Amino acid sequence: MSSNIEGKHICFTGKMKQGDRGEMKTEAKKLGALVQSDVNSKTDILVHGSDVAVNSKHRKMNKAQELGITILEEQAYYDMIK
Repeated sequence: MSSNIEGKHICFTGKMKQGDRGEMKTEAKKLGALVQSDVNSKTDILVHGSDVAVNSKHRKMNKAQELGITILEEQAYYDMIK
């Protein structure tokens, strides 16, 4: 059984409302994703929680935008993996 994120490089950032970031990483790995701790040129998707805004303090968001990486809010990520 494949998933929408199988084989994708995914990074998580920010505080999540619906769950623990660690649990999200574990679930992503179970679905076949390659979970990264930082954004780089291999990253396919950055998932962010509600407390992240795009400014100089949020390096992962800024880097993802620079590299043209897909950025998803937490709920959009959950909708995608269902």
